[in-house]
Amino acid sequence: MDAESNFCQKCGVRTEKGVKDGVAIPWASDPHWRQEMDVALQKASKAIDESVKIVRETFREVAGEVEKGVKEARAGVKEKSGPVYCRNCDQENTRYAKFCTKCGKEL
Repeated sequence: MDAESNFCQKCGVRTEKGVKDGVAIPWASDPHWRQEMDVALQKASKAIDESVKIVRETFREVAGEVEKGVKEARAGVKEKSGPVYCRNCDQENTRYAKFCTKCGKEL
């Protein structure tokens, strides 16, 4: 490549000399390219905004379901506030027990 070249003849990249001399990149100074880029950026911006709205709505829905599940779980704990008695041997067990401490049957 010639030392006086502003652009590489193989790939079109601006050389150090071209950068140092302030030579503009041809496609960057093209007004049509700028208009097309503006349109593309506007479309991308709208798509991002729409995606954010969808994600936000989805998170709200999920949060509502989680809140509902937590309320139901808390209500279930309130219902089981006292001891639990085994149906098999009538042993008193704590409200959180899953199996009887006396006979081992599932509560």
